[in-house]
Amino acid sequence: MKIVHSVFRYLPVSGGATRLVQLLAEGAAARGHDVTVVTQEEPGAPSEETIAGVRVLRVPIRRVGKFRLPRGYRALLHRLDADVFQLNGNRIWNADFYLPYARSFDWPQAIMPMGFYHYWMRRGLLRWFYYDRYFAGRIRAFGRYLALTGAEREQVVGWGYPPERARVLPVGVDLEEFARSPADPAALRSAWRLPVRQVAVYAGGLYDNKRVDRLVRAVAGTRGEWGLVVLGPDVPGHPYDRAHCEALARELGAPVRFLGAVPRTELVTSFFAADAYVQASAFEGFGITLVEAMATGRPFVAFDAGVARDVAARGAGVVVSSEEEMSRALVDLPRRARERGSAARLVAQDYSVAQMVDRALEQYRAIARN
Repeated sequence: MKIVHSVFRYLPVSGGATRLVQLLAEGAAARGHDVTVVTQEEPGAPSEETIAGVRVLRVPIRRVGKFRLPRGYRALLHRLDADVFQLNGNRIWNADFYLPYARSFDWPQAIMPMGFYHYWMRRGLLRWFYYDRYFAGRIRAFGRYLALTGAEREQVVGWGYPPERARVLPVGVDLEEFARSPADPAALRSAWRLPVRQVAVYAGGLYDNKRVDRLVRAVAGTRGEWGLVVLGPDVPGHPYDRAHCEALARELGAPVRFLGAVPRTELVTSFFAADAYVQASAFEGFGITLVEAMATGRPFVAFDAGVARDVAARGAGVVVSSEEEMSRALVDLPRRARERGSAARLVAQDYSVAQMVDRALEQYRAIARN
């Protein structure tokens, strides 16, 4: 099968969308399929190269203010031969310059927008018109909508997309990476120096959608029963950045450690060293670290964002709607920690990279036949 992916950035850069498309592309190539990725130019990278069996074509980009304008993007796509084309992302150049012309292509096409950050975090009349009217109409040109979560699928079906064409394609994780701790969890936990019996970990950075302030207040609400370790980069300049959250922790007397970005081995070891994983995001496209923590056997307590609702329904953790509810869930968690931890590890087995690639290929074959 000839497969073409379009994504706004690809290797050698990193990022969530890049990594997801890389896994899909390299997974399909390893199974013998002919895979091409069309993306934007990167400094020092050639206009065409092959990476891990995947042909990568890079389009020149002209920047006008905050906008990226691709040169020759649609002409390049029209020259390519494909059994299936997949558009990845929304509100970025590769989607904005494809959606108006989607019906001009005769190849079977799938779209994987990866959630709607702008819709939920940057609301306004323009966002409403774009998603509820423009985007909702344009995606009907696609034979498959690949949603990362059940909630995302419900949203696009609510916008009028045919439900029989909307499928959930959850993100896959490398389960082998989380089969055992790469270092001593007890030593790492001791280094945290938290004077509590139970420790929760959050990993993912202090972006405005992550709402780490909610975690600080929830831990403070357990009145000394739980502590919190926050991992990931700071993004200064908003009310939920590290400076604000550290000040809040001091004000509330909450036992919290802000460790910033850490090496990958320390991140994985942190999951094994913790009693639970916590997440309080206002928006998540998926929430990959939650599933990674589940793969180590950690139960979770999370706000209803991303994949949390899907896996909580299978007993892996608890979904809450307020900081007070999160405090109560944490206090209650030790009583059922072993049960939920076992369920978390079991549920995580359904989120492997291999299964994600197999599910994607199954959808490609279905729309290619039709």
